[in-house]
Amino acid sequence: MSYADIVIKSSAIFTAETLDTIEGAVVINGREIEAVCSADEAVSFIGPDTRVIEAGGNMVLPGFNDSHTHFLQNGIMNDADFTLNLEGITEKEEALAKIAEFAAAHPENEWIVGCGFNYDSWDEKPTRQMLDEIVPDRPVYIASWDMHVGWMSTLALQAAGYTNDTPDPEGGYLGRDADGHLTGLGFEPPVNDPVWGMGNLTADMDRCFGGSMQECLSFGVTSAGVVWPYGGVPEEDHMRIFKEFEDAGKLPMRLTVFPKMEPGLAAAKRYERELRSEHLRFGGVKQIVDGVCEAHTGFLTEPYADDPSTCGELTIKKDELKAMVAEANGLNYPVRLHAIGNGTVRMVLDVFEEVAQEQGFKGLRNCIEHIESCSPEDINRFIRLSVIPSMQPIHSVLNVDGYPQLLGEKWVPYMWPVKSIMETGAIPAFGTDAPVWNFNPMEGIYAAVTRQQPWDGMPASGFVPGQRITVAQALQAYTYGSARSESFENRIGTLHAGKLADVVVMDRNLLTSTPEEILKAKPLFTIIDGKVVYEA
Repeated sequence: MSYADIVIKSSAIFTAETLDTIEGAVVINGREIEAVCSADEAVSFIGPDTRVIEAGGNMVLPGFNDSHTHFLQNGIMNDADFTLNLEGITEKEEALAKIAEFAAAHPENEWIVGCGFNYDSWDEKPTRQMLDEIVPDRPVYIASWDMHVGWMSTLALQAAGYTNDTPDPEGGYLGRDADGHLTGLGFEPPVNDPVWGMGNLTADMDRCFGGSMQECLSFGVTSAGVVWPYGGVPEEDHMRIFKEFEDAGKLPMRLTVFPKMEPGLAAAKRYERELRSEHLRFGGVKQIVDGVCEAHTGFLTEPYADDPSTCGELTIKKDELKAMVAEANGLNYPVRLHAIGNGTVRMVLDVFEEVAQEQGFKGLRNCIEHIESCSPEDINRFIRLSVIPSMQPIHSVLNVDGYPQLLGEKWVPYMWPVKSIMETGAIPAFGTDAPVWNFNPMEGIYAAVTRQQPWDGMPASGFVPGQRITVAQALQAYTYGSARSESFENRIGTLHAGKLADVVVMDRNLLTSTPEEILKAKPLFTIIDGKVVYEA
């Protein structure tokens, strides 16, 4: 028997194979876990060079896995030296002053990029001329708070090749004045993403991408699912940046990518060949099937309560979606589908069921993303069809006042119905949808177990409290559940002999902590491949 590199002793080891903790030790040798055993058995693994971590009653568990991220976009948008955040600014004069101040403070930035502007709050609509006056020497692109509207300077429009004669692309349109001249506003991603992407590619990727990874490691997040879209960055550039980081040895954590699902799957086939390591790997494909309920574009089974004229809308017709899913599943590619409204959830489940009936059950880790509402008769279909519910518990508390008004009180019990789905035996995959929210899993776990907002504890009784789950269930969803959504559970997600040594030592036992204490919890050690990559 060889001596171990690291032995971690604790009375609260959460393997994620069950919902209980055990007392003992995690033995790490090289990149893998050699044993999960009693403290007495661990003695024989301890040699003169073995690092012994005495965790006491602090929890030891698998590395957290954020199953749904827009990873590079998160890094770019949270780099305060590249992206100006205008959130909360409602007056035109203040917004323009902030943009001018930011541009003056960052003369090295090739583009001036911002986010969070609230175009609806202005009496006068934003124009390209406003930006031209304060930043005449560089292109400017500012994304709205909902990322559906872009505000561009003349230089930004020119960089994208947009002129007064440019036709509107399908699914979006350019703002024009009464004479047909471009105003500088763009609506929806088909118009905005090419411009935003050009700006974002000028970011300092070491600072942006590296900053996201360091943030993850400090939160104990060792793996992440990276899903399309990418904040305007072209997919080829997106994957190239990831590969360059891996080749340079600057990718300590594990990323499983899910590129856009398109007919023919040409890009997916290429990434399947190129991205095959245990730090950067192809996991399947992703597509968006509806919008968001706040914009009345999430598709419902019945009209919106506050707008009976619409049920929302699908972005893809069922027969087109089924053809793409059949093609992807036929190549054994798992499919992840964004479905917000209960009508979309039902249609997507129908598609997965019909494809499985035609091709036979293959055990593919097909996922539905978000599931903000689900009809009660569809709840048990997840476990029956082996479809993974990929959910972001923090989302359930971001609009506690507005959501019931959108859908109607009758649907409140089925809003973010994580407990109902879990009661059928399904294990969800948890994540954050970063940059919609930060990478800290403690805030998501708090939201899952309290259904309250982590910043103020509201609502006091919880939003749809009947959908609360236990801390242990949330931990399992954030580790094993996420690994399953990436078809990676054979190597990560639980503490088990032979699996990769991705381990987190917390500063307390999360199972015996109050929700408020969980919010304060932090890792003492983050370990990946048997190496300590973060130490408090």
